[in-house]
Amino acid sequence: MFVKYLFIYLAILNLFDGVVTIYGLKHAYIKELNPVMNHLYEQSPTVFFITKLALSICLLLFVFSSRLTFSKGWMKSLTLAAAFLYTCTLFLHAIWLLQI
Repeated sequence: MFVKYLFIYLAILNLFDGVVTIYGLKHAYIKELNPVMNHLYEQSPTVFFITKLALSICLLLFVFSSRLTFSKGWMKSLTLAAAFLYTCTLFLHAIWLLQI
């Protein structure tokens, strides 16, 4: 069950990251380093956010419709690592937002 909550946490972080990234890019505080997401943002910030939203929805659908048992050790480790790294990324976002 713990891993399912981490997946939900990742989906929420992804949406928050999308909002903060759009704000930072719009005001030229940051640069998007992910080439795919940078391309999407250059096409349209709306396309960028819809993509982030779709990814979060897909993650939630996976969690709530999956028949996987989320108790496998490797899945716990990978999900925990992803949550930790994404949290660190958002702390970096918070730092540059506080410097504005």
